Amino acid sequence: MTKDINKRNFDEGTSIKLELFKLYLREWLPVFISKKAKTIEVFDFFAGSGTDVNGNPGSPLIILNEISNQCEKLVQNNIRLKVLFNDLDGDKIDILSENIGEHLKTCSSSSKYDFCTNPNDSCPFEIKLTKEDFKDLFERWYNYFLNSQGVPRMLFIDQYGIKHVSESIFKKLISLRHADFIFFISTSYLKRFKEQPEFLKYLSINEIEFDSSNPYSCHRAVFNYYKSLLASKKYYLGQFSIRKNGNIYGVIFGSGHPLGLKKFLDVAWKLDVHTGETNFDIDNDSVRVGQYSLDFDNDGSANKVKKLVGYELDLLKYLEDGRSNIEIYLFSIENGISIKKTNEILKRLEEQNMLTFGGEARRKGAFYLDFEPEKKITIKIL
Repeated sequence: MTKDINKRNFDEGTSIKLELFKLYLREWLPVFISKKAKTIEVFDFFAGSGTDVNGNPGSPLIILNEISNQCEKLVQNNIRLKVLFNDLDGDKIDILSENIGEHLKTCSSSSKYDFCTNPNDSCPFEIKLTKEDFKDLFERWYNYFLNSQGVPRMLFIDQYGIKHVSESIFKKLISLRHADFIFFISTSYLKRFKEQPEFLKYLSINEIEFDSSNPYSCHRAVFNYYKSLLASKKYYLGQFSIRKNGNIYGVIFGSGHPLGLKKFLDVAWKLDVHTGETNFDIDNDSVRVGQYSLDFDNDGSANKVKKLVGYELDLLKYLEDGRSNIEIYLFSIENGISIKKTNEILKRLEEQNMLTFGGEARRKGAFYLDFEPEKKITIKIL
């Protein structure tokens, strides 16, 4: 029997997961509002009751809060936003229904917008509540997703354990062009019981190569497993490791567009300024906890973040033959490095006179890293 997190305080791990989701949703919504999409959809498949025991908002109320902040633009652009909240536990959905009612009542009484006087008539979004098993619900909606690929969607799958996002479900998720997804997975349990037949029904986890020398890196291994399922498909995945109560959990993010991954990494690097992927010290980086080594190497690498040291070496190698700014942009995000961080590295390399540039004219320090850059340049290591 799974624990009911809605009857307890959200712990640090749950809180950071929800913060990650909230900040990404805050980045995601305005993109499609500015594009004036006719319809936008958000699905929360394991919604729960909406709050923890102290009233702190869970994913459903986070979604409604973020939507409420965009209501005026939704109305101005005549956009209809549809939200589905699901949970197999009917009691949780009943409580969630009450919490939603209170939210809408408070929202409409705030007189924030002139049009918002009666939430049942005026809200530019509609809410649907269901009490179904995830697999059955997803399979039924999947055909609709396939037949309406142009609709932008956010799918939040806050599962317990590992079984719901099976290999089959994952492949269906990545087949959806405009559906970004975030799902949660209990990585430690997967690692601990990977030989058990009941786990192998969902994922070929016996193929996952865990690093025995660094048990905290187990979610990276799981992430690489999901990346292997992409085969040759061009798709963009991100990840975030979370340690709670001695166990490792993790988030897997997916988007069919590089901008989706770029925005996810922007959020992840806000939450973790050192590696953009965790709420704890995976690689024993002394600088992460403010402990600096006095045994300096010639390059000071003892006091550098290991992930960034490795990435910079890979980037230098990548630039040996010269690369376009579009290629560097993709190289950055596919390595889990924010564009801001890559810009910082390139700026330092330029100041050290280690780079040469071709293509269109540019000002010093400008690299135009984007999937649609305003200027096309090439960068090569000297």
